[in-house]
Formats: sequence, C-alpha cells, structure tokens
Amino acid sequence: MTTRRAFVLGAAGAATAAASQSRTKRPDVTLEQARAVHQRALIIDGHNDIPVERIHRGEKPFRWKQRDPAYQTDIPRMKEGGYDCALFIVGDGPTANVWVTIEEMLSQIEANPGDLLLVRSSKDVVRAGKENKTGVLMAIEGAGRWLDGKVEVLRILHRLGVRSLGLTHGEGGNQPGSLQGTRSVFGPATAQQREEQRRTAAGLTPFGIEVLKTCNQLGILVDLAHINDKAFYEVLERSSQPPIMSHTAVFALGPHWRCLTDDQIKALAAAGGAMGIAFAPEFIHPDGKQATIDRLVEHICYVADLVGIDHVGIGSDFDGLGKIVPVVPDVSQLVHLTRSMLAHGLSEAEIHKVWGGNFLRLLQKSIDTAPAGRRG
Repeated sequence: MTTRRAFVLGAAGAATAAASQSRTKRPDVTLEQARAVHQRALIIDGHNDIPVERIHRGEKPFRWKQRDPAYQTDIPRMKEGGYDCALFIVGDGPTANVWVTIEEMLSQIEANPGDLLLVRSSKDVVRAGKENKTGVLMAIEGAGRWLDGKVEVLRILHRLGVRSLGLTHGEGGNQPGSLQGTRSVFGPATAQQREEQRRTAAGLTPFGIEVLKTCNQLGILVDLAHINDKAFYEVLERSSQPPIMSHTAVFALGPHWRCLTDDQIKALAAAGGAMGIAFAPEFIHPDGKQATIDRLVEHICYVADLVGIDHVGIGSDFDGLGKIVPVVPDVSQLVHLTRSMLAHGLSEAEIHKVWGGNFLRLLQKSIDTAPAGRRG
C-alpha cells in the first residue's frame, strides 16, 4: 500500500522532485461537508501574533470587536472560523513590551467575557469551545529578552497566566540571560548545513537549562520554535514533559532553517511532542508563490505517515508574517484547510487530532499535571 507520504515524495523518494508536484485530490468534497466536520472539531492554533502586532502598531485598547482587513485576526472572524483557542503571543519583539501586552490581554478578557476566556488549563480550552468563545492561552517567544537572567521572573509570568514559553526567538550568545549559546539562522538551508549546526552550534546555556527545568515544574508548555538544531535535541533529552514546535513545517518539502528535518520530527514524536504546521508560504514551498492550502496539507500528511497523526497540528503564525499573506489568508477561512484535509484522505478523527486534539493532549500532560502547589 502506498502511503500518503510516499505519494508526496514520489517513487524515487526525492523531496526536491516532490516540491514541484501537487497531489491529486478527491474532487467530490464539498464546502458544506467540510463545515460539518470543522464545526465538530476543537480548534487550537499553536501560534498567533495578534496581541504583539496590535501593540506594535500602537493600538491600545484593541479594536478587534470589528472586522479589520489590516489584520488577519479579530473577534468576528474568530467566531466565523470556529477559533476555539490559540497560543496568543504576548511577548516577542522590542516594540511590544511583555508587561504592557499581558495587561492589555487581561483587560480585553475582562471587557469581553462573552467572547474571550483566559486559559490556565486544558479544561479552559474545552470550556471555550463549548461556550463559543476563544480561549486565550498567553505565550511568549524569545523568553530571554524578558526574563533578564532571573528565573523568578518566569514564576511571576506564570502567576499572571502565561502557559507557554518559547525558549528563543532566534537570539543567542554568551551574554547574561541567553537561553541558547548560538543564534538561530533564518532562511533557506541545505541538509548539510543543518547537520553541521547540530554538531557545532552551542546549545542550551546554564540559564536555559534552569528555565527549562522551571517550566516543567510550573506547568508551562515548552515551545521549540526558532531554536537552533543543537539546542533542539538538548531540550528533548532534558525535558521531563513533551514540548511543542508551535509553528514550523517539513524540511523535506520546504528546505528552510525553521522547518524540521525527518530526524527532528522523529525525535520530537519519540518525546511525545507535536509540531504545528505554519501558514508561512516560504515554509510550505521553496517558491512561496506556489504555496497553497493543498501543499500545506501535504506537510500534514508527510508527518502523519512518518511518525503518526498524533504528532502534527496547526500553528498559523497569523499576524506574524509582516506584509506576507499567509497560505490561509485569515482566521475566518480555516474551513478551507479542513476541506483539503478531507480531500486528501484524512478521516474526521484524524482531522480532529490535527486541529486541536494533539495540542490538547500536550496541554493536559504539561500544564494540568504540574505539582498542585506550584500551579497559578
């Protein structure tokens, strides 16, 4: 029997050849059928930058109760897209201060109780889905910038509701507060370059190891997005809880530093983790102009056939791509991804795992099982 992955790669197994091929879809899947499946799924997006982007643009308070084509995310379109929960980024770059952004997000949740719900556990995600709200799981990427070399700051962030931490946003070095010793690289890459970095880069710093251990103790989901290849494997070796790679894709189909090689996908799966396929065109196809929703689904199928459906989800990166239009243009159009998954032969049960089931399992494992005395 030919697997979906084998079909994508072709008989010769050449990823470069597959990059120019498109999969044959079932032509009979209707949008109405997709909507029915989509409405029954619990949707969890592994990465959404809308909080920091709105702060970056000077929008305070947020005006996201109205549709705004200047963004990819607002409350009306989250309702339309069945957006049950997302890991919303409240700290990353230099212009969106983490404390200001957290305060604004908490204020927004208080001001919009019929639309938003703060997520501190997996039960809150399920509740958000049942109540037709969007669960706000506050997440940080580039933690070193905000921790200031003090693990006590991480404990404060946890008390405020932060439940996911990206160890780096690519930064690294020997300066105090860095969590990895070598900066990550961004852009196209070769397999040889990836292997060399795995051998020669400086991985987790002592402070990075301390932060990882504290995340495991507190019940904070560890995010490996943007991490260098050496530190990636070190986290898998040291973490007592399964991590996520919140927004990435398959290196064999999109040879980019931010995408995971087959070895990395296997290692992440062996650790019980999962990866979210991002909507960034350059991750999905080497020629970003050829990145389509169907091509994105080929990444999902590739992971499913390599390590199993339990280790792949969605990490859109909505409002985090600058002027680049994501493969799924905005949060209201997620049903088209469901339609493509159906057309590519994924069952409803598999689609439910991709949309939210796999990330929900990791939240249950990493957040809900933290020692009772340490939970905020």
